[in-house]
Amino acid sequence: LGLISCGPTSSAEQKAVAPRAENVPSKIVMVSDKEAGTPLIVSGTVYAPDGRKPLEGITLYVYQTDATGVYSTTGAGGDNRNTRIHGVMRTGPDGRYEFRTIRPGSYPGTRNAAHIHAYVSGADYPEYWIDEYVFADDPFVGEDVKQKFRGLGSFSPVLTLTRESDGILRAVRDIKVERCTNNC
Repeated sequence: LGLISCGPTSSAEQKAVAPRAENVPSKIVMVSDKEAGTPLIVSGTVYAPDGRKPLEGITLYVYQTDATGVYSTTGAGGDNRNTRIHGVMRTGPDGRYEFRTIRPGSYPGTRNAAHIHAYVSGADYPEYWIDEYVFADDPFVGEDVKQKFRGLGSFSPVLTLTRESDGILRAVRDIKVERCTNNC
């Protein structure tokens, strides 16, 4: 489980992560209904550093493994810019985002927790990685990790999943941006 660390720094790296298109939606579907695995919808709100003001125009880039724990079957070889399951969204005036995917698998032959990687960026907020989305019911998420983020409520990267009557898993994770370049 990674702590906040710097994301890509060159403009070429940033463009590879999150396209700068004007009409990036706040709600995306990352996989088709035919994708193997358990359907998962993650939603939340991105807030200013005060944790209260929703932020418009924040880009969230997420990527993950498939249900078997593999990023790509095309030989991307650890290049997280070309993973098969990924998506980019941008918050609207209400700061909301949502992505539909499948529950990722743990890396084959390891005891690494299944996770979803994420970067955030926006005007006045340089791109950086945030803690991975992990799942409270994952046998590889230890009590130490759960304890570290206990008390953060919806800001915790440890997601509590609920299964709705439609069979889809759902989780909420709010994000408080922490790195600002101006007087934020």
